[in-house]
Amino acid sequence: MRTFGRVPCLGLALLSLVAAVGCGSGSPILNHFTGNFSNASLKGTYVYQIHAIALVNGVSIVPYRQVGVFTADGAGGITGTDDSSVSSSGTVIQGSYQIASDGTGQITFNTSSLGAIQFAVTMVSTSKVQMIENDPSLNAAGVAELQDPTAAGTTPAGTFVFRLHQEAAAQNPNTEEASQVGGFSLTSGSGSGAMDQILGTTSSAALTSPNLTVNFSAPAASGRGTATLLDTTANFITHVVYYIVNSGELALLVSDAGATGSGSAEAQTSVAGGTGLSGSYAFGSRGDDLSLQGLATVGQFTATPGTIAGVEDLMQDGTFIPNAVLASTCFAAGAANGINGRVVATNGSGAPCSGSTTQIFWMVNPSRAFFLDDNGATFEDGTADLQTTNPFSASSLSGQYVIDMDGLDLNSGFYLSRVGLLKFDGSSNLTLNEFANEFNGGASPGLIAGTYSVGANGRIVANLNNNPALNLVMYAVSSSQAYALQKDSMFITSGTLELQH
Repeated sequence: MRTFGRVPCLGLALLSLVAAVGCGSGSPILNHFTGNFSNASLKGTYVYQIHAIALVNGVSIVPYRQVGVFTADGAGGITGTDDSSVSSSGTVIQGSYQIASDGTGQITFNTSSLGAIQFAVTMVSTSKVQMIENDPSLNAAGVAELQDPTAAGTTPAGTFVFRLHQEAAAQNPNTEEASQVGGFSLTSGSGSGAMDQILGTTSSAALTSPNLTVNFSAPAASGRGTATLLDTTANFITHVVYYIVNSGELALLVSDAGATGSGSAEAQTSVAGGTGLSGSYAFGSRGDDLSLQGLATVGQFTATPGTIAGVEDLMQDGTFIPNAVLASTCFAAGAANGINGRVVATNGSGAPCSGSTTQIFWMVNPSRAFFLDDNGATFEDGTADLQTTNPFSASSLSGQYVIDMDGLDLNSGFYLSRVGLLKFDGSSNLTLNEFANEFNGGASPGLIAGTYSVGANGRIVANLNNNPALNLVMYAVSSSQAYALQKDSMFITSGTLELQH
């Protein structure tokens, strides 16, 4: 098995790798479902975020991140700007793309710092594209979202909730990791806020909750700008490159030397007076333990006044724990350094809550939250969305859904990513048409048939007759969205499912 440790001098190792690799030899999906997409469907400027893995010297797997913007001309041509863990100076992109009628296809980036990079893609709509890398020694997964041109050149303003995951934390890239969620308010590029973070190593991870001072530079016309987040307790500044998707969403890349981290910020709305969780939510999370990217969860919980109860499916270091009952917890909502919507859950009870902190949620709005887990041994963060269907059944899912998943295959020791279409018939049958990459340049295995069942709480179990079999558990937010986890032993892959339209 390959090791999953850190490799010193990430930038030099990765630059050497891409110079040697060049363009991959993968092909896009060859079998096609129905649809009305074409090259003309991908037109406009898109902000993308990619979390990725590099294979260095055939021995170690090294994480890296990319965030940027590209403009598609509707006829197969691409131009843009890319920032990455290797270079955060705004590298110029030239490229091309092809989109088939069912929204599957391929995008190629040509960059001066990372060479030629190919992506297998599937369009959710004309405004959203899921993508994985299909090169032999670079592997990635991410999303591209249509940019609002009226917001691109304007400095962000208002209150934002953010989530950052750093596998090499800016504070000490050689030894520490960080999961961070929080909020800040901006006026004329400056502001303040607060965050909760799990920072340290797996043997000494600790929760801290510092206040923040933030500054955002004015963006270029492309929506690219820079920002600083000052932890006023540690007196430490994290440097960030940001790209504006629209007035309510920013893509973030940690740009400190040696750091590997990225995330997003979303405008907070309809959260006043410390409004907290209420209703039933589906969620997905990822994290690091003794291994980078060693765990992932999907689940569902219901928040009633003061308590949280639900279930989750957990994959940690290749061991699957299904349908585990979440202990009933006490929670209280409040404000942190002037930012509302911070919700602290504990394993205790009472008013005020007793016990130890288990999760901290930051509400984007009453229907959505970023959160982190606090268990002293992992760096885990995720997203929770209010369920809008109740109860769920097999008929809740019908049509073509874009599936995008990535993570570790512990059998081979390699990273595994997949993107494509999962078709549900509204009864119990489904068909997968995917492109998957495991450091082999990628392949499309053909149509894979299977069955599925749906619980009333939105828990979906899907079994696909691949060789080897591919078994998934998903939790639906609605009839058009779900969080997904592979439940096969020795795999730690997770992602999302979204109805194509």
